[in-house]
Amino acid sequence: MADNEFAGSAMYLAWLYSGGTVELQSDFRQFDWSPTLNFIDATAGADTYERLLPSFGTGGDITLNMVAQTDGTTLADALARQTQGTLLYGPAGTIDNRIAYRIPAYSQGPQWAQPFNDVVEMNVSFRQYAVESKSHWSGGTIV
Repeated sequence: MADNEFAGSAMYLAWLYSGGTVELQSDFRQFDWSPTLNFIDATAGADTYERLLPSFGTGGDITLNMVAQTDGTTLADALARQTQGTLLYGPAGTIDNRIAYRIPAYSQGPQWAQPFNDVVEMNVSFRQYAVESKSHWSGGTIV
């Protein structure tokens, strides 16, 4: 096994929007992003196996589950429904030469999970609307 694994807690995640930048990784519990590709069915005639042509990409829904904060007004405002912005995502943090993504997205607004006898969560879904860019970190910035 290689020695370059990393824990999920290493993640860096920020939301850049017209009102500024908010960091999202400090109280996160789960982050899911599954970009995918659509295909065109090109199967015809005498084909004995399905033939597919790659078509256009789709970012799908991006979900973030995080612990709610009592002073979370700024965060709730930044993540308001229909807010357009860019997610900065560093799966392994901001260490030099680690992968970094810029993901254009719309926030679908905060959602609350408030159990009677457990910590309250603020969850948010984003919808990617254009292709992401992949780069890397250098000196704490994406290059």
